[in-house]
Amino acid sequence: MSEPDFPHSGSRLLVVDDDRLCRTTHRLMLAKHFDVLSAASGEEALTLCDQALPDLILLDVTMPGLDGYQTCRLLRERHPRIPIIFVTGCQTLDEHLTAFEAGGDDLIVKPVEYEILLHKIRLALQRHATAAQLQAEKDNLHSMAMQFLSSAGENGTLLNFTRAAIQCRDYGTLSEQLVAAIREFDLGCSVMIRHGGETTIRTGAGEPSPLEQAILEHASTMGRIFQLGSQCVFNYDHVSIVVRGLPEDEDKRGRIRDNLTILAETAEGLCDNVAMRQKSGAHAEQLQLALGGAVASIESLRLRQQQLLLDSRLLLQEMIDSIEKAYAWLDTAPNQEQAISSTMEAAVHKVLDMLTAGNQKDAADFQSVLDALRGPGAGNDDVSLF
Repeated sequence: MSEPDFPHSGSRLLVVDDDRLCRTTHRLMLAKHFDVLSAASGEEALTLCDQALPDLILLDVTMPGLDGYQTCRLLRERHPRIPIIFVTGCQTLDEHLTAFEAGGDDLIVKPVEYEILLHKIRLALQRHATAAQLQAEKDNLHSMAMQFLSSAGENGTLLNFTRAAIQCRDYGTLSEQLVAAIREFDLGCSVMIRHGGETTIRTGAGEPSPLEQAILEHASTMGRIFQLGSQCVFNYDHVSIVVRGLPEDEDKRGRIRDNLTILAETAEGLCDNVAMRQKSGAHAEQLQLALGGAVASIESLRLRQQQLLLDSRLLLQEMIDSIEKAYAWLDTAPNQEQAISSTMEAAVHKVLDMLTAGNQKDAADFQSVLDALRGPGAGNDDVSLF
């Protein structure tokens, strides 16, 4: 029979048998293809496996001390994936089933046919290599999936910070949003924002201690990015961040450091946004006051015009009354008095009609101006720029 091909030639085998002759025979037959170790007991086998785990174990059943079944169970607890082939003189079905229940992968009965044993060893090593490769691929896929989820979570943190921070109208709120975003990375931090000769400081634990404030003030002189152990400092013109608790894993630390750099750069850019919001807010407040004054002035003019029309009516009526009272001492005839009164009343009505028409037009113009100043949806007493 031709000699089988051994793709796993050079693998380390451990022969466990209390019979010295069996150990020697196995070594002689297998040494051509494998690096063969041997143990005379289950206890010795466990010790050797702890020192240098073999690629496959050939295990006898009947041994003093720990028998093969007990040894197999202990090996499975410590090294669950190692291939174990029972090489035994036991013949019964119950004994064979017990061997498999103990954790054996295969079994061959003494006296051994070495062509069959070599074939079983080759298949066991191949299955073990395939399982190890599948496990490695599974671990790699799991690692990739976890990294993807982690990256997605980190990107979500960056996006949420940008969405929230862009609405900030003061530096305190911007600092708090930055601290909250860094906390999402399971890190402690202190944040300082410099603006208009003042500073705003926030930490992950409330108000900063004098020591934290001193560190932040000193941090601004330490360069753009400075790392010392698990701490890292990020510095920009307006923003300084001191981060504590970076992970030991270099890849994860580098990824988090990149994300923190993005957070710091985003906060730096949004400092200008806060400054513009505050400047615009102050300007809008001034315009609001000016607008309120304009509305009040126009309203006053409208009321004064209405009062002027009323006063004109009263004055014209007083003039008519005065002239009619003068008829007695003017010695005018009734027909003359009637003509004078008719002429005056016609003139007064004409003047009043002209004043009323002008007042109605002016009132409409005043109302249009007031509505435009108050804006859509505003009440009679509301004035708003926005």
